[in-house]
Amino acid sequence: MRKLLALLIVGLVVLTAGCISSSPSKPTETATPTVRAATLLGGISTLDIMQAKGFDEKNGFHVKVLRLAKTPDIIAALENGETDFAVIPAEMAAKLAQSGVDIRIVAVDMLQNQAIIGKEKMKPEDLRGKKIGAVVASGTFKLFQAYMKALYNITPDDYTVVNVPPGSIEDSLKDVDAVVIWEPMVSQLIVKNYTVIATYSGLWDEAKARGLVQGPPVMLVWVVRGDFLKEHKDLVDAFIRAQEESAAYWKNNEADTEKVLKNLYHLDERTVKTLYGRTEVVSGLTDGMITGIKSEWHLAYLGGYLKENPENLDIFYRG
Repeated sequence: MRKLLALLIVGLVVLTAGCISSSPSKPTETATPTVRAATLLGGISTLDIMQAKGFDEKNGFHVKVLRLAKTPDIIAALENGETDFAVIPAEMAAKLAQSGVDIRIVAVDMLQNQAIIGKEKMKPEDLRGKKIGAVVASGTFKLFQAYMKALYNITPDDYTVVNVPPGSIEDSLKDVDAVVIWEPMVSQLIVKNYTVIATYSGLWDEAKARGLVQGPPVMLVWVVRGDFLKEHKDLVDAFIRAQEESAAYWKNNEADTEKVLKNLYHLDERTVKTLYGRTEVVSGLTDGMITGIKSEWHLAYLGGYLKENPENLDIFYRG
């Protein structure tokens, strides 16, 4: 009897040990962190390549893209902590900082590709007294106003503005003399033989010749919320690396980049090739780029978009 009882005890011990050893171990790997990045719906950036080609995952995070309908929606998302990063016009970053929003510029994304498009040939100074179609809440329109005032002393009182949603830009040309737009809308109108009255890069060159600006004509910058940077510096650095790799891919893989943009924005072959030729993506935050950003801020101040002089504003993340 005692022998049988001993054998039963041994059997229970073995069985229990077997159950313990066969239990699943707790996972040792943590989940991939997610970062939120806001962009304007219908506005191109290296975020398109980052998401399409997986440069986020390659750098250890997952990007959740928020494509928002209006620039004020992006501003609200930053203010309310609904996004961690955002790609916005450089002058808007200064305006946010001056209004008390805690952000840092971590990288430049793209140089100016906006343009003034019309039905007939004219010079930008001929826009006095004309009717202008624009997405009024956009940085593109605000910079247009700055260029007009700084270069030609044309103020908002000198032309009529019609607020037009992005999807109605071409239709608006039936009623306005010119529209102020960004890519891919610029290329969509160019291939339809509308007239380029002026490119923003050309306006920048004119401003540079007059000594008003220096450096490259920066359009878009990446900003991060200050509190996110403090808590997750490693993710901010990883995001910067992913943006750099996305920009490099854009530059070195024309056919595949065109395919991504064509599918994402529903573009035809002629439009996407025009678009690729008109855009210049960049990365990083060099001294030269910072000079360009500060010059654009100065231009926006001269044009009345920035109410405070931004000369002492320093919101650059230097690692």
